[in-house]
Amino acid sequence: MPAVIYTKQASLIAQKGLLGAQNSLANSVERLSSGLRINRAKDDAAGLGVGENLQKQLNGAQQGLHNVNDAISMAQTAEGALQAVTAVAQRIITLATQGANDTMSKDQRSAIVFEIDKLRTTIRDVAKRTKYTDTPLFNFSGTATMNIQVSNQSNDTISIGATALGPISVDSSTSATTAGTSLTTAAASTAGVALDTKISAAVTAAQSASTLVSSVFTDIQAAASTYLNDIITQRGQLGAVQNQLEYTVSNLSEFSNNLSASRSRVMDTDYAAETANLTKGQILQQASTAMLAQANQMPNVILTLLK
Repeated sequence: MPAVIYTKQASLIAQKGLLGAQNSLANSVERLSSGLRINRAKDDAAGLGVGENLQKQLNGAQQGLHNVNDAISMAQTAEGALQAVTAVAQRIITLATQGANDTMSKDQRSAIVFEIDKLRTTIRDVAKRTKYTDTPLFNFSGTATMNIQVSNQSNDTISIGATALGPISVDSSTSATTAGTSLTTAAASTAGVALDTKISAAVTAAQSASTLVSSVFTDIQAAASTYLNDIITQRGQLGAVQNQLEYTVSNLSEFSNNLSASRSRVMDTDYAAETANLTKGQILQQASTAMLAQANQMPNVILTLLK
């Protein structure tokens, strides 16, 4: 290397080394302070794309987990209502069986009809009252469904329809508000209309001067038995949906855990490796600074030639 003054080549080399050491040190400090290996695209362009796609999936799975848990709570609310309605239907059948017995007097049968009518009102009230976050649960009819979004994929849904959330009385939907109204909905609603009609006829007979005959109660028996069978079927469908939702929760939980681990391997800082890089950068910075100081002193040798 020639002895010159204006171009300090050794100093430039030392400056380059110092700049590289400072950049490496700054990267290590940023990664250790943020906890992320990739803080901007230049750190790892391909890795950033993979990490953000994994984050998208993870966000969808975690929100889907919340959605499905909400659906389980909704299904449990509906199941509780159907359980109550089942007990009411059983009581109606018992009362109708009692009223069909010819040992009953007209007054006794009228009292039975009065209780049955109150139970019919109870079923209507349950149908109107059962809501989840202001969403009526027993008014899905025909092909109408409640869709539960499971992930960020638009077609990844669980459908709950009229087989599980169909009308359970004539008051289940706004289109049916009077006794005997015909509903073109699920099987449970048809039985509900039949039961409502038979009870209405019994109330009319009890209010008239005519004798309440046993056939009035056998008609209620038959209608209530059909209604009970349909409610049991609806409960079974709702139970199947609950099982599906619970298995989905298990799958989503495992899926989220695996996605989190995958994203971590791409995006998160490995502190063991990065602290080693930090130490290396600190040593290189100190060495480069020392060498820069030495390089800046090298032109002083020329002074000895001028003496």
